[in-house]
Amino acid sequence: MIAVVLFAVLYILEWPMIKSSKKEMKRAYFVLLGIFLLWNTLAVSVPGWPNPNDVIRLVFGWADRLFG
Repeated sequence: MIAVVLFAVLYILEWPMIKSSKKEMKRAYFVLLGIFLLWNTLAVSVPGWPNPNDVIRLVFGWADRLFG
């Protein structure tokens, strides 16, 4: 759960750049923030919910065989 909060804080630190952007960019920013927080919160609290690392390993697992 600490990692979820840490990455949310890092994401919010980008707010000064987003504040001066267009309305569509602000909307996309908050939609992505919401999806990120929801996904990571579910990954921490629901057994069996894939965390982002599992998804990355699933998508890019073939690269392990190339480099390992």
